[in-house]
Amino acid sequence: MKKITKGINLLAIIFCLYFITSCSSSKNMAMEKETLLNNWILQTKDGKDQTGCNVKKPLNITFSEKGVNGYSGCNTYFGPFKIGKKHHLKLGPLASTMMACVGEDCGRVEVGFIRNLDLVNKYKIENDHLYFYQDNQLLLTFRKAD
Repeated sequence: MKKITKGINLLAIIFCLYFITSCSSSKNMAMEKETLLNNWILQTKDGKDQTGCNVKKPLNITFSEKGVNGYSGCNTYFGPFKIGKKHHLKLGPLASTMMACVGEDCGRVEVGFIRNLDLVNKYKIENDHLYFYQDNQLLLTFRKAD
């Protein structure tokens, strides 16, 4: 009888530890999501805002409870997102408006930006900056909008 009681106690302890760690993990993910829910402006490698082609408006990404949206150079885009443990992030599938991009460079900027968004699988937030990665490779850097 003592062995059964010890076994039940051990199972109860293991269950409690699992429950505590899963609650802590959920709380951390909720805090991370709250931090992500902002408007972020794409930065160039030299730290300047990356502007679009047809309109001198900065490329951006905005996270909200409803999903993600932003300006990609000459079109706007939108779609869902999911965050996971260890800063994993899945954007999309993304849809966009179909405005004509004037100029060859303009199309390259937009296609490159959207392609990078499709590759993102991790993120990091540090000092009002948002970093998007594919595994350990940095793809995009944003600053929190004022």
